[in-house]
Amino acid sequence: MKPAQLLLAYQRLVERERELRDEIERLETLLAQNPDVAAAQQALSEAKEHQQGLELKLRESDRERETHRGRLRMRERDLMSGRIRNPTELMQLSQEVEHMRASFAEEEAAELQLMEKGEAAEEAVREASASLDDARTRFAGDEPGLRREVESLSAELDTVKADSAAAWSQIPPAWQRAFLGMRVHPAVAEVDRNQCLVCHVTVTSSGMQALRKGEEVVQCDNCGRILVIA
Repeated sequence: MKPAQLLLAYQRLVERERELRDEIERLETLLAQNPDVAAAQQALSEAKEHQQGLELKLRESDRERETHRGRLRMRERDLMSGRIRNPTELMQLSQEVEHMRASFAEEEAAELQLMEKGEAAEEAVREASASLDDARTRFAGDEPGLRREVESLSAELDTVKADSAAAWSQIPPAWQRAFLGMRVHPAVAEVDRNQCLVCHVTVTSSGMQALRKGEEVVQCDNCGRILVIA
């Protein structure tokens, strides 16, 4: 195999090595933290937080209602006690009691709404918890297959690394330096029908002759890549 062909083979092996590493990393990330499980955990956390917020509001509402209930009863007792004989004061107290009763009724209605929201939030927590259990069950079923895939890809990666090292050792130093000096990717481009398949510029006749001999590094006049006949 000519040096240019060895470089192309090496480049392909390096690309495959990168693909394998990326895929292994992706699978290991899935094994470390499955996105479906993570999303279900987040949903459950948000549902619980919402439920706790409603429970806090309900407790505060209870305290306020008990305070207002006590005040209302005191004013009702004052109204019914007969101690107040001044008609004006009695009218004012009666109006105050009616206002307090109306406000208390509104508070009771608001608390009922809070209780309904609390029940809905409790149901949302149950549903989110069930979704998390389902996600964990699905992941438990997928995990063995994912681990087998990681093992298979890791074995292939070891083979590719060994093959790329073997290919690199056969490439002459001058060609290695030319390859390492490339600032474009990919560094090696194939030529088909006298045309660079990366930038699609036609290779000169002298360049094609040099390529066929395979004795020297030939670079594309346009993109600078090392050329090899496809």
